[in-house]
Amino acid sequence: MAVRKPVLTPSQSGETVTHGGGSRIEIKVESSQSGGDYSAVLWTVRAGEEPPMHTHSREDELVYVVQGKLIATVGDTTAEVGPGAYAALPRGVPHTIKVVGDETTLLATYVPGGLERLLVPRKDEKPDPAAFGITFP
Repeated sequence: MAVRKPVLTPSQSGETVTHGGGSRIEIKVESSQSGGDYSAVLWTVRAGEEPPMHTHSREDELVYVVQGKLIATVGDTTAEVGPGAYAALPRGVPHTIKVVGDETTLLATYVPGGLERLLVPRKDEKPDPAAFGITFP
């Protein structure tokens, strides 16, 4: 991942989508800002709105727990983690999370970029996870 030019996204100023239960995803770096090398989102996940077990075929996912607790399942391993926890998930490894408590905030980076548009679609788009290389067991 090469950082080719500065990107500064002030707090709560990135393009954001809010889901029905209150989960929010804010784009911090759009792939177009990095020449496609990476993207990053700040994701506040409410209990009950966690992603199902899934696998990325196109990108690696780097996740940092900003606040809250969660139970992370990566492959065959499950662990409860909290603020400061970090995971580097290579493509091809199934994973999911379960929020402990009300909500958890994660900073997720995708290498290469592009997946942010599945998470925060452009206006009037309803992207298909399969088109982004996401599979569900």
